Amino acid sequence: MSNSSFSNLVDNQAPASAINKKAISDAFSCSAASYDSGAALQRKVGNQLLESLNSVNCLLDLGTGPGYFTHALTEKCKQLVGVDIAPNMLHFAKSRNNNLEQSNAIMWLAGDAEQLPLIDNSINSIFSSLMLQWVHQLPKALSEAHRVLNAGGEFVFSTLIDGTLFELTQAWAHVDDLQHVNTFLSYDVLAQIIKESEFELVSLTLQPEVVYYDSVIALMRDLKAIGANQTAGASAGLMGRGALKKLAQGYEPFRSSKGLSTTYQVAFCTLKKR
Repeated sequence: MSNSSFSNLVDNQAPASAINKKAISDAFSCSAASYDSGAALQRKVGNQLLESLNSVNCLLDLGTGPGYFTHALTEKCKQLVGVDIAPNMLHFAKSRNNNLEQSNAIMWLAGDAEQLPLIDNSINSIFSSLMLQWVHQLPKALSEAHRVLNAGGEFVFSTLIDGTLFELTQAWAHVDDLQHVNTFLSYDVLAQIIKESEFELVSLTLQPEVVYYDSVIALMRDLKAIGANQTAGASAGLMGRGALKKLAQGYEPFRSSKGLSTTYQVAFCTLKKR
């Protein structure tokens, strides 16, 4: 089905400045081809989020990334709109799912969660997995999601909150006093932002996820592969031997029989437009 079937969804007046987060866009664009190699957690969380998604007519995949969930999402809707801030991610997702476009209505849009290029009340449901932690103003992103949803529409998302990568934060403290790990919202702040939004809260749960690595270098490589360069700080390959040794030593207290633990605090949420 051609994209002409989506002509009544796109806001052609959305300003070009909507995509103005160059650092984030560039980081994820550069990681488009490598993303899957370091995205085991992203796949697990996304698959769990899919279980709470109802079938609808028109579905928005907000932060579609490399299009890993596109096939599963097309089974949940008649029309799918994939939005991402990183152009290369969209290109990769489209190429990856080219075969689906022969029998499914899919449209790809470059866009910012805080200023969506879609008209009001045009989407039945929104799916967004592990993307919202990257937005600058979450209240604005929620407001935009509310604007484009139809009455009764649901916004199901997962996001990372405070406590994520705390082991890496403590390990870096053995190297220097700089901030190498992103600051995430706390659970209480997230809950308050949701409470102050126009949405009705259906559910909000916190689920820790722990990933194990053989070494700090392996962890850093995964962070780089998924485009989280700002989270990983300096590339392990660019660090001096002394700094890397201190980082590794600082991480050792978190080693178990499974390896070096890396904790992600994942919030799962379902919101409904009244």
